[in-house]
Order: sequence, then C-alpha cells, then structure tokens
Amino acid sequence: MDSNNQIMTISIEDLKIPVGYRFAPKDSTVITLYLIRKILKIRPLPTTAIKDTVFYNFDPDQLPINEFSAYCRHNEAYFFTRVVPGRSTMSGGQWKVSGPDVPVMVVGQVVGFKTCFVFYSAGDQKNSTNWTMFEYRVNPALIPANSTNEILKSKTISIEDVKLPLGFRFVPTHTELIRHYLNKKIWDEPLPSTAIMEYIDFYDIDPDQLPISDQFLAYYRDKEGYGFTQVVPGRTTKSGGHWKASGQEVPVMGGYAVIGFKTNFVYYSAREERITNWTMCQYRVNPDHIAIAAPNVTLKRKIDTLVICKVKYKNDAENSSSESDSSEKNKNKMDWNNHTFQTISTEDLESLPGFRFRLKDPEVIRDYLINKILNRPLPTNTIKDIVFYDIDPELLPFGDDVEYPADAYFFTQVVEGRTTRTGGHWKASGPDVSIMHGDQVIGFKSYFVFYSAGEEKSSNWTMYEYRVNPGLFTAESTNETLKSKIDTSVICNVHYKEDERFSPSQSVQNEETMGNETDTSSRSQSDQSEISKSDDQS
Repeated sequence: MDSNNQIMTISIEDLKIPVGYRFAPKDSTVITLYLIRKILKIRPLPTTAIKDTVFYNFDPDQLPINEFSAYCRHNEAYFFTRVVPGRSTMSGGQWKVSGPDVPVMVVGQVVGFKTCFVFYSAGDQKNSTNWTMFEYRVNPALIPANSTNEILKSKTISIEDVKLPLGFRFVPTHTELIRHYLNKKIWDEPLPSTAIMEYIDFYDIDPDQLPISDQFLAYYRDKEGYGFTQVVPGRTTKSGGHWKASGQEVPVMGGYAVIGFKTNFVYYSAREERITNWTMCQYRVNPDHIAIAAPNVTLKRKIDTLVICKVKYKNDAENSSSESDSSEKNKNKMDWNNHTFQTISTEDLESLPGFRFRLKDPEVIRDYLINKILNRPLPTNTIKDIVFYDIDPELLPFGDDVEYPADAYFFTQVVEGRTTRTGGHWKASGPDVSIMHGDQVIGFKSYFVFYSAGEEKSSNWTMYEYRVNPGLFTAESTNETLKSKIDTSVICNVHYKEDERFSPSQSVQNEETMGNETDTSSRSQSDQSEISKSDDQS
C-alpha cells in the first residue's frame, strides 16, 4: 500500500460500471483497504461497496443481497459487522465453522485471517443449507503498538486505568452481560473491560462485606457491584445468611434466541432472620445456546456453574439525591492520586459494552445545569438542547446510540402546563425532592408521568425534571437575563418503563432492556418500597 496515496471514498451507487466488471476483491484487498481502514478510521474507504449491517441478527435469506446485484456476482454480498459469540441469528439459525482459519498474506506478512462457515436453519441443525460465508478479521499484530486507543486492539480495558467522561458509568443491559462478559469468560476470551470483578466467593460472605474497591466505586452506581462467581447449593453465606429467589427465572434474549437467564434474589440475614435491603440479580448462560464441538468436562462445568451476580443495596430511607460518603471519598482519593489514566472519549465508549451516560443527581445540577445557565463549558456534549415540551416523548430525538427502552437527558425551557403540541401532557407524581451537595441544597427534581391526548390512563413514559436552587445565585440575581435562565432552564431525564411481564413477542425489545435503574432513583414511587421486586424490571 502506498501511504501517500490519498483515496477518496467513491459511492458505488454513483458509478457506471462497464459490462462484465464486478466487485470481487482479493482477500488481501478486503483486509488492507477495507477492514483495517474501517477499524482505524484514519483513511477513507476506496468505495462504499461493503455495507454496514448487524449481520448475525439475520438469516442469510433476509439480508439485502439484491442491492448488490449491480456490482457483485449473483447472490453474493459483502458486509461490515461485529462478531457475536455463537454466531446465531434471531430465528435461532447458526453459522457453523467449516474449516480452519486461513492466513491472508501480503508480501510475506500475515495481515489477517479468513474462516469459512455454512448456515444451519433453526429447525434443522443437522443438515446445512446452501448458504456459505467467509468471515475476515484483521491480524491484531498490525495495530500500532504505540496506539493510544486500547479499544481498537480488542484487548481487555483495565477499569482501574481508565478515566471516563463525566456521567458515564457501568450500566450494562441483560444481553450485554451474557453476550460480552459471561460468554467470553466461559470461553476464556478477552473481556471488553475489567468492570466486573474477578472471581469472588460471593456466596461465602455477607453482601455488606463484598470487596468493592474504590476504583470500582468510580464506575458503579452507589451501593452496587458486579462479580463473576460459582453457584453453590443453597446460596448460604458462612454467617448463616442466605439469598432467596424472589421471582421466576426470566429469559435473556439475543434477538429471538434465548441466550441466558436471570433470577432475582433478596438477602435474609442470619442475625435478624428477616429480609434485608440487599437485592441481587444472577445471570447464567443458556447451555443449549452454546455449541460444543467435542465433549469438554472443564467447559461444561463452567457453563453449568459460572454466573454473574449484580448486587445492590436499596435504602428507601436514604436521600438518594445526595452524594454518598463513599463516592465523595473516592473522588478525593482520585484527585490526590498521581496515577496516569487512559482517557476514553464518548466516541470510544460506543465500542465498550456496558458503559452508558447515567448521571447522579448532584452531577445533573452541578456539572451540567449550572454550567449551562452560566454559559460555561460542559463536561461532554451528550445532553442535547431541544424544545422538549413541544414533542410527545416517543418522537424525541434520542439518536442511534440510545437503546430501547429509551433513557436520555435533554436541556430545555420549562413551559406552563407542560403540554405538547398534540395535547398530551406531563403530570406531576409526587413532591419535589431536594438535591444535596454536602450540606447545601443545590437543586430540586420532580417526577412526572405522561398522558397522551384524550387518554385518562398514564403511559409508560416517565420523566424527572431538574431545576437549580435559585438561592445559589443571590449575588447575580440583578441580571434579568440570568434570572430568567435560572427560573426556566431545566434538564429533563425521560425514560420508557417497559411492562414487567415477559412475552415472546416482545423479545426483540426485551433483548436490550436495561439491567438497572437509572442513577437518579427508582422510576416509580411504589417500586421504592417493594424490596421483593428486582430493580432490573424498572
């Protein structure tokens, strides 16, 4: 490749290709001119002949192959995609390997590998179909050793060495926990990050003794933690306490396929012999979804016993809108530490499963709303400025990076009645809650539910509206423009709360249901007192 040859991307749809010419690249071309450039994003692609798609979600006969007929050979197409464990489609079909990896060479150097696969339909896993596929991947050794973007190297990111943009925390979906963490742990593949604590004797110790270090507190929400562990009979701790199931096992969907299961538990203390405020969600893989080519006792034992546990302490009496001592202590410790951090941008976080923008209440007020009012720089550009109350919630500009069910933050100006153009309205549901920073009230939040026009029953859309405490600005209140902004500027955190009942017809939506509450608090006032219900359903 000539590094000085600046090629601009040519739209394949705008080309008039002479008769007889087809897009039939060599293996080396696929790797060097397309895949490597796509990964590094430092040079344009030669053409748009290779399309982006979520390839492994679809059976091959559902792929838009006809769109390639003008420039590819008959029934042939090329796609960029991300590989998924098992390579199973939404229907339950599967691509199975049909031969060894083949090195792709350029001038004696291995630039990548290709592997042949054949497709097996969901209803017939014994007989292959006529669909075949070559999967190309780059040789990781080609990525520059001095690259500062560790994510591009597909190596495990050490959570202790990462400094996330303000507001981003480890809030994985059920599907991400199974697909990107538990599956890879079972297969001994590199994990996306070390955000889930390594093997701990989870069932040996009481939850208030779990070894959640200061580094993890920076990326978890308050009184929450994730860990890999082995299931033990009875789930009884050494002190005599035990975890008791508080509901049926629920499937975790990957498209239309069941890739795992989750079960909610509550903790009973041996000392008090009653339910505590500790809750836990246990995730395990679906053994039927993991194809094992040959009997492997060690692998089978890991499939049967290895789980991820998410533990959380739900304290209804505690003011959830104040910063905990642990998080403040951790922040101070980080400020004094001379450790060199790797800075991760918001763009890079799109490639790191499990991390999402989830602000704590004080951060909403202190780091975003006050800075917005005073025209100061914001930590990130994640919160968009819109005319929020003009629009019904399902029409809000969530963007491609916000997964269903939607959960997002918006800057806006409050309006009287909080009524949308269609006649729908946001109705208050509960008193204002003070937001504390230390001993100081820095703002307030109010909880609202949305009623569509003409409907007497509330919808599944809920919202927290954040406003600043005007008392913080007494010295500057003589400025009428600033006073108006203080009185009307708010941040709205809108959320769609899915129904708790599982239905196969909702499997695509349930696939990415958030495995956690938002940081600000529970979305329903009644949920806060129901310890037996998992926070995973809110």
